[in-house]
Amino acid sequence: MKYRFEIEEFTTKKKLPREERYDIMQYITSLELEAEDTKRAFRRLADMTNGRLSRNSSEEQAIIVLPDYGNCQLILKAVDV
Repeated sequence: MKYRFEIEEFTTKKKLPREERYDIMQYITSLELEAEDTKRAFRRLADMTNGRLSRNSSEEQAIIVLPDYGNCQLILKAVDV
């Protein structure tokens, strides 16, 4: 199946420039990944963004931390395409 991602929440510990924040959001929402299930799609997304997938992630929602961008935390939902 193909999945795309919707960002439900975007939080950072330190303030990111607006352009950088916008670029991250645009990149993630523009991706379409093919995977067997949503959990694997979330894992592939974390690998592609050099992020860490939280253990608290589920089939419905993922939490990905991006260390390269001030440890910003994304809460995502996968949508079938």
